[in-house]
Amino acid sequence: IGEDIGASLQMVQLISCIAGTLSWLIIASDGRIMDWIRRGVMFGVLYILRILFGFRKMWSKLRHCDCDYRYRYDDFYDYYKNSIQSIKDSFAKGFNFPTGALLLLGILLEDLPQVIVTFIIEDLGEEDGFSLSSTALLNLLLSFFDIGHKLAEAWDSPKDMVRVADSLLHVIREHSRAVRSLILMSGSRFVSGGDDGIKVMEIETDASTGNITHKVLRSWDEENVLEMVKLDESKIVVRYDE
Repeated sequence: IGEDIGASLQMVQLISCIAGTLSWLIIASDGRIMDWIRRGVMFGVLYILRILFGFRKMWSKLRHCDCDYRYRYDDFYDYYKNSIQSIKDSFAKGFNFPTGALLLLGILLEDLPQVIVTFIIEDLGEEDGFSLSSTALLNLLLSFFDIGHKLAEAWDSPKDMVRVADSLLHVIREHSRAVRSLILMSGSRFVSGGDDGIKVMEIETDASTGNITHKVLRSWDEENVLEMVKLDESKIVVRYDE
């Protein structure tokens, strides 16, 4: 059979296995692998830009006189710094992608090609008609089981998002003075206390876009909060600076 199977078919099978495994690892690592890829691409782009800047600097120095070179160098250096910062900002913003989409991508890139390749191999290996060997049946069984498992995961987690970014997810500026204590209550609700009082806030995430917002549920004007301790999901103890 091995002589009949072309190198292109073997390459398709290898690529599909790698792509499917990568999609599953992205989910299992909660986006960390995708974050490593994003960082690698960013450093690669910045490295290439630095090389181009070095060549541009040498060319300008060889072509122009000192005064003209200094003027052109300063002008180009400003453009270079702005380009570097723009690239860093664009990569730092990151992106969100749904877990279900990654699972479906894994099915398209790994499981379905495995099923197709299995039928092709069996068809090439049989001279008299078409039949499935026990190994092919086992491979098909495992492939269909994996497809069903991924579809169930995608169905159960339609709103799960994986975020890849360096930047802060969300910035909260509800206190005008220093914050001394922070307590996580039930779910996405938390209490913050500081020199200007106590606030109860809740974090909300848009399932479609992944954008994060917050709202203040309640606030008290008791100042000079030093420490807060959680008793249960609805009670806290506060210590003030007398």
